[in-house]
Amino acid sequence: MTTHLWVLSVALAVTAAINWSSVRRADQLLERVTKPLVVVLLMGVAWSLYGEGRVPGSPGLLPVLVALVLCLVGDVALLDSTETRFLVGLGAFLLAHVAYIWAILGTTPADGFAWLLLLAAPAVVLLHAKLGRDIVRHSGAQKVPVLVYQLVLSALLLVAASRGDWLLLLGCAVFVTSDAVLGHDRFVQARGWAPLTVIVSYHVAQALIVVALFR
Repeated sequence: MTTHLWVLSVALAVTAAINWSSVRRADQLLERVTKPLVVVLLMGVAWSLYGEGRVPGSPGLLPVLVALVLCLVGDVALLDSTETRFLVGLGAFLLAHVAYIWAILGTTPADGFAWLLLLAAPAVVLLHAKLGRDIVRHSGAQKVPVLVYQLVLSALLLVAASRGDWLLLLGCAVFVTSDAVLGHDRFVQARGWAPLTVIVSYHVAQALIVVALFR
């Protein structure tokens, strides 16, 4: 690992920790600065990992950077909770998931049967039956975009499972968890622990996905 990548990784970890603290303390000013900065630093980490030499079977850099830029747009939009900004954020993250699917499809799948699909497929069905349905039912006028978002997110999880990479699947599963908690907190029942859970799992998911794609 190069010095440049070490510095970026440490900066990413420190900035993420500061952001988590700002969410816990409801420090909106600090959150507005650190939340976008985490994704910007993650772009730098992705660029550095790619620049150190492509691992056989890894995707191109473009779809990953597109996904992260769209996540950055979504992060900024969701810094305020108005309906319009929520829809902008939802659309940005939906497209980010499409870009991640693009990136994952550019990887080389593991040999043999994709056994991880046997875990992912029933998990997706169970998630929709138990949690996704409640979120859609309580989302009112936003029901259609929320449902479409859930379907794309499920596709991301299944595509990740189809490659046979457990670390990639874990990252996508944590992303699904983050969005499920966010949706339930926004539309079904607000919980005090939800904001911190959402942001921590979101950042962990992004880091796992980037590392899994370029490690």
